Amino acid sequence: RHYASSMSRPRRRGSARPMYPRRRRARRKGPAELSVQIGIEEALPDDPLILSIAETLRTDAGKAMKLAFHNLGNSEYKTRDPCISNVDEYDSVEVSLLLCDDDFIRKLNKEWRDEDHATDVLSMSQHIPGLQIPVLQLGDLVISVDTARRQAEERGHTLLDEIRILMVHGLLHLLGFDHELSKEAEEEMEQEEEQILNTLEWIGKGLIRSAYHFSTDMDHSENSDEANRDIEKRSLREGHQPKLTHIVCDIDGTVVDYEGHLHSESIESLREAVSQGVTVIMLTGKTRASTIATFKLLNMEGRGDFISENSPGVFLQGFTCIWGAWPTYL
Repeated sequence: RHYASSMSRPRRRGSARPMYPRRRRARRKGPAELSVQIGIEEALPDDPLILSIAETLRTDAGKAMKLAFHNLGNSEYKTRDPCISNVDEYDSVEVSLLLCDDDFIRKLNKEWRDEDHATDVLSMSQHIPGLQIPVLQLGDLVISVDTARRQAEERGHTLLDEIRILMVHGLLHLLGFDHELSKEAEEEMEQEEEQILNTLEWIGKGLIRSAYHFSTDMDHSENSDEANRDIEKRSLREGHQPKLTHIVCDIDGTVVDYEGHLHSESIESLREAVSQGVTVIMLTGKTRASTIATFKLLNMEGRGDFISENSPGVFLQGFTCIWGAWPTYL
């Protein structure tokens, strides 16, 4: 819907090259031209903030590219794919960046990676190694504004800050970095992210380091939805007020299935709720004695836990319910 381009070191049309017959021309540092195409997917609303960010990215993308290219010529990497090694040999370098919503990036993620969920950034290389042409087509970056906005709120910075972080991460993928290959590859890409962000004085940690900040044991290949769930659990442990005060559930089908097998995920969720002060009400047609016996088998009995000889409890016989009055057996 909306495209903008940024050119670095453009040549004036119609102007002749200056001639210096008695001097050697200095070796060119980097490509003569950087071309950045910024797009906004049609489904995104006409938000002035998004338009402003797209305009800012025209310059920001060029800055990040120049710095990344400079680093390639001044650093040795053990894990980076070296298919792009010398950008000085190209007359121009092209990259595109599309801002979209979660639905759009989810479809791309399913089509290109066979992962049916939204993510924050996708990198799709257009470079063909060995093709001798004067233009280096790095590829396309796709960033979900929806996911970026959620991550910006969680990490305490602006939407522009988060999109810059995602842009740097995606750009490094296009240049051959891949943090999913190994621990060493992850460390190299993390260092490169931090170096670019710090040099440009952009706010926030790199995407890889941010993942460690919120969950040190989370694999970086997990999607953003999984990270969000981990953040919510950590927030509960840090003393945030729970959204629920009571949980009412049946033992049969919740704690154990109808064949007596344990539902471990349900039990862990209930334990987490109890640790945060949530009152758990268990409905069962069993007597107190048989219920206690069941919880002993699950190692969940005792004072202060789910049920004990001294804990209060209401046992429903037959699960017959009349509006306003439950027949009970105490």
